[in-house]
Amino acid sequence: MYDLVVLGGGSGGLNVAGAAAAVGAKVALIEANRLGGECTFTACVPSKALIHAADLARRIRLASRYGITAGAPEIDFGSVMDRVRSVVSSFSASDVDAMRARGVEVIFGRARFDAYDTVLVGETRRIHGRAFVIATGSRPAMPPIEGLESAEPLTNETIWTLTERPESLAVIGAGAVGLELAQALARLGVEVTILESAPRILPQEDPEVSRRLRGAFEAEGVKIFTNAEISNVECREEGKVVHFVDRETGNSYQAVRDELLVAAGRRANVDGLNLEAVGIVADSREGIPVDAYLQTSARTIYAIGDVIGRNQWTHAAEREAAVVFQNAVLGLPKRYDETVIPRTTFTDPEVASVGRTTGFEDSETVRTIQVEYAELDRARIEGRTQGFAKAAITPSGKILGATILGDSAALVLQEFVLAMEQGLTLHHLLNTIHAYPTHAGLVRALATKFASTRLEHGLTRAALRLIYGYEPPDIASPQAEPHGERPVAPTGNASQ
Repeated sequence: MYDLVVLGGGSGGLNVAGAAAAVGAKVALIEANRLGGECTFTACVPSKALIHAADLARRIRLASRYGITAGAPEIDFGSVMDRVRSVVSSFSASDVDAMRARGVEVIFGRARFDAYDTVLVGETRRIHGRAFVIATGSRPAMPPIEGLESAEPLTNETIWTLTERPESLAVIGAGAVGLELAQALARLGVEVTILESAPRILPQEDPEVSRRLRGAFEAEGVKIFTNAEISNVECREEGKVVHFVDRETGNSYQAVRDELLVAAGRRANVDGLNLEAVGIVADSREGIPVDAYLQTSARTIYAIGDVIGRNQWTHAAEREAAVVFQNAVLGLPKRYDETVIPRTTFTDPEVASVGRTTGFEDSETVRTIQVEYAELDRARIEGRTQGFAKAAITPSGKILGATILGDSAALVLQEFVLAMEQGLTLHHLLNTIHAYPTHAGLVRALATKFASTRLEHGLTRAALRLIYGYEPPDIASPQAEPHGERPVAPTGNASQ
């Protein structure tokens, strides 16, 4: 009998299994394929390796702006992809040995529930446990478009097998995955067209992010069609043809491309788990429903990661693993707080957000503060002034959300994530010393701008009245003192 049985060896499963074993729990980790999950093999690791190569190509092209003659880069696409695959291999080489060294029994095979305390692996092996964690991840969704499957489109799982660069590519979907891969491939010499059914790209982000990011993509030659309703795909001698209609204008279009990439969402891996045996109702579109403690409808069974269909990011799965570790292993009730989970899209400019910065238009108790990268000294020094930072703040300085579009956005956002997690206000960030010149100056700029708005609401006026004993003039419209000369502020020690 195991104390904990984990189904799935991705980031969430690895973290909760390792944590449980570290405190002496007897742990079994069951994985159908290979340890590491989506992030290691087909998502985070390979995509960031590809993006890094593409960014180097961009820097070489633009080097003349900085007085450096380099010429156009010569791109060996096959070598680029070889390096990507090499990076992936370096990440996955030691996962099994590492887990076994921590005391986790690693079992390869497909698991399905047989009872509330039992899963079957293969046809005969029974694994009994006191608690279970389902962390089986997700897979790319394939939209129900006529002819799409026959066109054998690429996904984030299969694109890494490419050895030759396609001349042209149509990307179906303008979420984080679609945009990251589209921009990287465009910078490596592929002619890219993006088709998105929503009215804007990155529809889950601030509308201003969508607008500015689209402008940046189009400036690099990427074609973008939003409100695109794809009717069918057909294969011709000249390429793969995507037929679509612009729902806003009614105009019909054809995109003829060498390759298609589908990046239109995810489906939870719940098939074959026999969840019916333990009373859990779930489907691949919505994932496994869980409560605030990440517990399923079965008391001893928890679920984390992509399979619950919420925040499908590695860092979210790691946080969920920590919550379930406390609930299922330590027995210390802990709720999962989704409001402080950051999200990042690794495009150029980069997008990073936490909480929300929109939907407060009718509120008199929330202020939205925004600063431009063009106001930041570090951005001006590097000639990279694209972007902005925005935060939604209550009158007391509580941070409800932040969005950053621009260089180092994900790193800078961490200040806001930390503040929101720890209950710090924008005043605390204002009083924090920020090294100069860095992109973290965005945080100070936002905090300073917020502090200046409080002058308009009498908070500083009240402080001056308390300290100096006089009523200051209206700050927005300075005028002469009504009662003679302005008092001189005291200097030195107040007790002198």
